[in-house]
Amino acid sequence: MYTKKLYAGWADMDFNSHMKNTAYLDKTADVRQMFLIEHGFPMEEFVRLRIGPVVMKDEVEYFGSSCGTRSSAPMASSLPVSPAPVAG
Repeated sequence: MYTKKLYAGWADMDFNSHMKNTAYLDKTADVRQMFLIEHGFPMEEFVRLRIGPVVMKDEVEYFGSSCGTRSSAPMASSLPVSPAPVAG
């Protein structure tokens, strides 16, 4: 499991101090990109190889309320990584 600690920004929050659903998915996309970069696949490498990652599914599972979460409070985003099936 690949995990990064991120911070919610001002635009990530709604008027009730809850982190927006779309913000969770945006942070997950950031973590996915961090994983690829750290494992030798920055965007330039994808361009050079003329390939790109395929996201089959994004899913958010909530474990509790984030009511009152402030932008200064860290959040963890984890990325389960599975190899893609190879067509043959």
